[in-house]
Amino acid sequence: MTLSLCKSKKKRAFSLLELLAATAIIALLAGLLAPVLQGLTSPTGRKGAVTIVMNTLEQARVSAIETGHEAVVIFWKKNGTDASQPDEQDAMLILRKNAAEDWESITRWIKLPRGVLFHGEDSESKILYDNSGLAAVNDTTIDSLPGKPSRDNLGAVHFSSTGAVQLPSTSNGLRIALTEGQRGANQSLIVKKQKDGGHEIISLARYTGRATLDVSML
Repeated sequence: MTLSLCKSKKKRAFSLLELLAATAIIALLAGLLAPVLQGLTSPTGRKGAVTIVMNTLEQARVSAIETGHEAVVIFWKKNGTDASQPDEQDAMLILRKNAAEDWESITRWIKLPRGVLFHGEDSESKILYDNSGLAAVNDTTIDSLPGKPSRDNLGAVHFSSTGAVQLPSTSNGLRIALTEGQRGANQSLIVKKQKDGGHEIISLARYTGRATLDVSML
């Protein structure tokens, strides 16, 4: 009776072949899931740039409402964003008025992913094509910005204390285009050709200041 019980308690172990088969299946599933997970979490490329831009715009809008002080988001179209200068990435920065009515930076320069640019050559974008959004910001403030950007290479959107878009004042053109490509030292842009398109357009509502993604060709 005791011998019978001992035999029944013995457990069958996995063979080497079964362990190898299970390992192969797990590796195959991981390989299939990796692109999906990367697409959901990757901070790179145009998808990452859209997230960065929309989050920065919303941060500025909410900051203006909560503090009751105007805020400006500055867009820096860097010179030389090409293979020879890989660290020269387009960037954004938020300015906000303080109690003394002076402009102060509330963020550092927030860089776009490498190879993604503000599409300032899009004449429909008053935010990027001209710098009328900087009309309320004086040259002294611009000159004191980190990196010493040229005013000619900047675009901007100005939020009022209610969160509405104050500048640019046009009813149209409150949009920001993003593309993949390279920009030379003379601000010339070479757009990367893609089978699925090559740009995104983010629009701002004038009275609420809220940003929406109009065209997505990710």
